Amino acid sequence: MNRGFITVIIGPMFSEKSGELIRRCQKLMKYGRKHVKAYKPAEDDRFSTDEIVSRIGYRLTAASVPRELPSSSVEQILRETKDADVVAFDEASFFGKPIIALTEELAYQGKHIIVDGLNMDYRGKEFGYIGGLLAIADEIVKLTSFCAVCGDANATFTQRIVNGKPARLGPVFLIGDTESYEPRCRCCFVPPHKVSEEDVEGLTDTNTASQA
Repeated sequence: MNRGFITVIIGPMFSEKSGELIRRCQKLMKYGRKHVKAYKPAEDDRFSTDEIVSRIGYRLTAASVPRELPSSSVEQILRETKDADVVAFDEASFFGKPIIALTEELAYQGKHIIVDGLNMDYRGKEFGYIGGLLAIADEIVKLTSFCAVCGDANATFTQRIVNGKPARLGPVFLIGDTESYEPRCRCCFVPPHKVSEEDVEGLTDTNTASQA
């Protein structure tokens, strides 16, 4: 029987987490001759509804499932992955608490699970249940990006912005791209509770309409 294995890829936005997940899956398919089944949150349709897409152009066919992962979706995934060697989950930090038990169960079945997700939300706090996934991981891959302010190559934070300025407190789950977020290093990151009145004077969060 194959030994189960859990790989968790984390980092801020624009660190190519999805690209790393796709690259690993494609390598396992091509050279390891493994059967790979991939999933993504249905709410994240920024680039495709039936593929995981990285910003540098990597693509991997994937099924979309509700981010809350109701029992019907969990059962569906368990059925569909019965013969899979590798199961991948993109944007795992968007998924609800069932992602932890589901990942564990798939690993108990001897599968290699590869998940990627944001390490922190725009507040600089643990995003969703990524911490629980890190706790059960056999391998952790931590990626960084380039700070949008100073250019430092070790950016680990995701800054939410409104009209180019750091945003104050708002909804945690807000799908967006370069118009709403940018990577920052620790020195340049401004948590929402430290945003000054001068930074936000006259601004309104026009992106809240995009809240999923």
